[in-house]
Amino acid sequence: MEIIKSRKNKVIVDTLKIKKEPKDALFLENIKLINEAISCGCSLRYTLISSKKEEYYLKNFPLLFNYDYHIVSEDIIKYLSDTKTPQGIIGVIDLKSLKNEINLNENFIVLDNIQDPGNLGTIIRSASGTSFTNIFLINCVDIFNQKVIRSSMGGIFKVKTKKFACDNDFLDFANRNKLKYMVASMEGENIFKIKSSLPQIGVAIGNEGSGVSKNIKENASMIISIPMKNNLESLNAAVSCSILIYYLDALSN
Repeated sequence: MEIIKSRKNKVIVDTLKIKKEPKDALFLENIKLINEAISCGCSLRYTLISSKKEEYYLKNFPLLFNYDYHIVSEDIIKYLSDTKTPQGIIGVIDLKSLKNEINLNENFIVLDNIQDPGNLGTIIRSASGTSFTNIFLINCVDIFNQKVIRSSMGGIFKVKTKKFACDNDFLDFANRNKLKYMVASMEGENIFKIKSSLPQIGVAIGNEGSGVSKNIKENASMIISIPMKNNLESLNAAVSCSILIYYLDALSN
């Protein structure tokens, strides 16, 4: 197979465009993420494999070669990759094959204006290990941001998401579907005093700096908090969300 060396090659140009604008396909530069996507039922459109790593991937991941693939130079991999030490492989999956249908009868998370991609990715990663796999995003950073994808560690393929442009749009949706949720705030009730399980639980987490919007807070069924010692004012949004959903998930099991 001929090795692609030119950045102007159509496959490389198209791959870079997908990376920058993930509309119908998603760019992945990590073998774990590629395998996770395939195992979760996503369709692999094609892979780009470094000529230096072809033998390694053929030996250790032979199933990849059942899909379309292109052998490229090391320079092309470095050109397309964001990581300092690329793994020598890039995968492109079809977004239409990503299962993303919200289940309105299951536990859910409401994320209000989360802008840090690392926080969003970590929340998605934590959520994928609980029953809180339905996530409503209100004016948040794009879930297909490369930093979000990497920090989710494959969790992005195990959760379902729905986007809202503003809090009013979400509240209209919540009211129509009779969804009730708790809001995490410092003045709320100690979460660890809640001992009984609820039929359905929703948890709203706000922006890293300003918390949830007034509108979201005023429409919550309960205000909850994580108790702090040593005069600590608050926790990182992703840490707070993880503690809350794992505790509430344990109650519901």
